[in-house]
Amino acid sequence: MATKKSLRATYVMLLAYLCSCTSGIFAQTSYFSSHQGVDPVIAALDSMSNSLFTRDKFFVSDAQVVKSILLTPDQVPHYTDAQITEKMKQIPAEFPLTYNSAVKPFLETFAYKRRGLMSRCLANAQVYFPLFEEILDKHGLPLELKYLPVIESAFNPIAVSRAGATGLWQLMYTTGQMYGVHADTYVDERRDPRKATEAAAAYLKDLYKMYGDWALVLAAYNSGPGNVNKAIVRAGGIKNFWAIMHYLPAETRNYVPSFIAALYVLHYHKDFKILPQTPRYDLYAIDTVMFRGKVTLKHIASVLGIGEDELQFINPSLKRGIVPYVESGFPLNLPVKCVASFIANEKTILNDTSIYYADTEAIIAASAPKVIYYKVRKNETITQIASKHGVAVASIKKWNGLRSTKLYHGQKLKIYLPQTNPAIINNTYAQAFAPRILEKDTTLLPDIHTELEHNEPAEEEQTTENASETEAETVSTEQKPRCVLHVVQPGDTLWSISQRYQGVTVEKIKADNSHISSRPIRVGDVLKIFL
Repeated sequence: MATKKSLRATYVMLLAYLCSCTSGIFAQTSYFSSHQGVDPVIAALDSMSNSLFTRDKFFVSDAQVVKSILLTPDQVPHYTDAQITEKMKQIPAEFPLTYNSAVKPFLETFAYKRRGLMSRCLANAQVYFPLFEEILDKHGLPLELKYLPVIESAFNPIAVSRAGATGLWQLMYTTGQMYGVHADTYVDERRDPRKATEAAAAYLKDLYKMYGDWALVLAAYNSGPGNVNKAIVRAGGIKNFWAIMHYLPAETRNYVPSFIAALYVLHYHKDFKILPQTPRYDLYAIDTVMFRGKVTLKHIASVLGIGEDELQFINPSLKRGIVPYVESGFPLNLPVKCVASFIANEKTILNDTSIYYADTEAIIAASAPKVIYYKVRKNETITQIASKHGVAVASIKKWNGLRSTKLYHGQKLKIYLPQTNPAIINNTYAQAFAPRILEKDTTLLPDIHTELEHNEPAEEEQTTENASETEAETVSTEQKPRCVLHVVQPGDTLWSISQRYQGVTVEKIKADNSHISSRPIRVGDVLKIFL
C-alpha cells in the first residue's frame, strides 16, 4: 500500500509540473502585484524559457527534480542578509557582487518563486557554459559573465525582444553588424551560440575599456552607452552603478541586481534545494558538414528519419527552416549518429521539390513588416527611438501623423519593424524584396514560379489601439507590368529560361537582374521576369 501511495504522489507531482509548463514556469501573479519592479524582468524570462528550445522533450526530469521544483517557500531553507552577504564574498568573481535591497527581491524570486526556471537554466548551463567560458577566457573577460544570458534570454537562442534584440546574448542588429555577426533572409548569426558569444564578448570588452567598471558595463550593455553617460552626468560625474541607478531607465535599474541574484542562486542552487534538469545529451552530440545546396530542414529530417524540431534545435541560426545555398558550403550541424546517413543520401537530400514553396513563404514573411506600439519613456527623443528600432525619424512621423519631432512621456508610437533589414538581404534577393505580397501564378509551373502583386504590408503584431490603421499606400497593379520570380534550377541557362516566357530575351533578363549581369547564373538564384 505504501508503494502505491508513493507512486500516486509522484504521478500527481509530475502532472502538476507538466501543467505548469503550459502557461509559464510557476507564475505568481499576487507576488508581482506587490513587486512591480520585478515584474518585467521575470515575466520576460518566463516567456523566453517556455519556448520551442526549452520544452520538456529536450529535458529529462526525474521524480526528485520535480519534487525539488514543487517545494513551497516554507519548505526551502532561508538565509539572513548577513549569511548571504558572507557567502556572496566567497564566490570567485571579478564582477563586484553586492547584496542590498535592490538585489534581495530578485534573489528571493529566483530561489523561491521561479524554481522551475532556475532548474531549466541549470540544465542549459551544462550545454552552454563550456562554450561561454572558452570564449570569455580567450578575450580575457571575467568568467562569471557566462551568467548574463540567463537574464538576457533564459538560454533561448532564438529569443527576440520587442526592440529586435536577438539570440542568447540579445544583440541588436546594428551591434551584431559592428562585431561581424551576419544576418539575412535565411540566416541570423545572432542566433548562433558561438558567433553570438564571440560578438558579445568583443562588445563587452570594448565597453569595459570605456567605463572600467563591470556593473556600468552591464548597464550600458542593456540600455546603451548613451543612457549610462547621461546618468553619470546627472549623478555629478560619479562612475558607480549604485550611485547612478536612479537616473537609468527602469529596466536597466533592475538589470544589474537581477544578474547578481541569478548568479548567486545558480551558484548556490544546492542551498535552495534546486536540482538541475538533465539535457538530452544526444541532441548536443553534433558534427558539422559543409553542405552546398538549398533544401528545407523538413526534407533533411525526413530523409534521415529524425525530428525536424531537433534539427532546428542544433541549427538555431536558420530563421526559416531553410538551408541556403552558399558557394563555399553552409556549415550544417547534424547529430553525429546521422552524418554517415547524410553523406550516403546526399543526392536524395539535394532533390528537395518543396524548396520552391518554402522560398515563396520566406519572401512573403521577409517583406511583411512587424508592427509594434512603443511607449515613450521620460526625456526620450524621437531620434533615440528611431535609432533603437533601426528606422527613420521621418517614417515614425509619417506612421503616427506627427507634425513635429516633440514627444511626451507615455505617448504611444506605432512602429513598423522590418523583418529583414534591406542592408543585409543577399544579392540574390536584393531586387525582389519590396513592400509586396506574393501570390501563386497558376498560369506557370507552380513549383518554380511566383507572381508579384503590389499590396499593403501585413501587420503581424498589434495592440488593440488603432488596430485597423494602415499607413501603406496602395498602388494599382494595372500601372505596372506583371513580374514573375524564376528560381534557377539545375541545367537552367539564360537562353533556356528566356524561351519559357513570351517576348523575353537573354539581354532583357540580364538588364532586369543586375546581380547576375557580370557573372553566370547559379542554382537557387531568383530572377525577375517582366512580362
